[in-house]
Amino acid sequence: MMTGTTNFTGVRVFSDLRKTIARIDTRDSTVIAMCVPASAADAAVFPLDTLTKISTEDPDLLTKLGAGLAFDAVSQIASEGISADILFVRTPHSADADPVAKKAAEVTGIAGNAVTKTGVYALLDAKSKFGVEPGCIIFPGYGDVRTGGNANAAVAAARVVADRFIDCLVIYDTALSSKEAARTCALDQATALNVVACYPAVAVDLGAGPVVRPMSPNVAAAMVRRDKEAGNPFKAFWNRPLKGVLGPSVPIGYADGDASSEANWLNQNGILTIIEGNLIWGPFTTATDPTVASWRSIKRIRTRRAIEKAMLRPLRQYASEDLTPHTVSLIYRAGDQYLSDLVTLGALIDYELLWSKSMNPASLLEAGAMRVKTRFAETPDLVDLQIYSEPQPEAFDVLASAIASSLTQLGLKNVRVTA
Repeated sequence: MMTGTTNFTGVRVFSDLRKTIARIDTRDSTVIAMCVPASAADAAVFPLDTLTKISTEDPDLLTKLGAGLAFDAVSQIASEGISADILFVRTPHSADADPVAKKAAEVTGIAGNAVTKTGVYALLDAKSKFGVEPGCIIFPGYGDVRTGGNANAAVAAARVVADRFIDCLVIYDTALSSKEAARTCALDQATALNVVACYPAVAVDLGAGPVVRPMSPNVAAAMVRRDKEAGNPFKAFWNRPLKGVLGPSVPIGYADGDASSEANWLNQNGILTIIEGNLIWGPFTTATDPTVASWRSIKRIRTRRAIEKAMLRPLRQYASEDLTPHTVSLIYRAGDQYLSDLVTLGALIDYELLWSKSMNPASLLEAGAMRVKTRFAETPDLVDLQIYSEPQPEAFDVLASAIASSLTQLGLKNVRVTA
């Protein structure tokens, strides 16, 4: 029994109303982050390299973005039928007359600097500034630049930032000149687990007739829409239409059952595409390297990262508590309740929570540290349905027997059935 620190005559109550078992909930990952130049934007509202937040439901604020790629990207997101918050960073606009040099300079601005937190690194302040973190990062139309044959700097920096958020994807647009050029861009990210490459561009109508725009805003919005439909990030968002897309900028060939089709070639090279006008076709990230290919499923890696992310903040409540069997039991009960719910939701096939004495030697426990091992298997999305067909000659024996039975039932004396 705990005693008070001062002498007292009578009865006192020491109230602790905290929950005994931490409630673990998967966070809302439907916030989209976008980092692009916006030369026509109101600089007072959208200062350079400064994190701001806009909503698709705030037309007055959106008009201050001015005409251009940023405003169009927000319009594309809204055209997918969702309301979304967008974390926006206006990056430097280049005035270089050479379009190649101009775009390369703007990619450098998007990549930013990790120390000064410019470009995509400004997103790292999202939690402290707005209380939210992005579920995906886009920079429409800037993922194709490969200066000097090197990987795109904006994609590389966005990967770093996304890893810091743990459960965040980078969704970018590859080169549009050919599928081979798109593959080259995707190969630069062959070891990435959190990067989704898009090819080709798409035709959209933003109010003044069809125009061609990067696909990534629509894909990001489709992911958010699926999360909102399911109430969680554990469902695949491919094999569903892009509602705001009129068609691809170039036709993408696909035929059911044909492994040599263009769409399948793109998918197997880590590129998401669209078929049949506006159907998202692409279950994989860019993770084609043999060392990571087993985790290339967008659904599986999002599920795993979402679970890892979800456990961090709620279990923080046990920090500073006495490291006793009771505290450890509470931690395991919290984890068990959460993972059990995910099995019920279909996100997981099965799971285990392990306590290992070898992982928790006395020296570790003495230092106030403890290791909990979680083992779980995500439910995969059906990607390759194989239907085998072969003749069934014995069916004719069944047919012959049925004919014989039918004739026998006629009851005609001059109709005889023989073996």
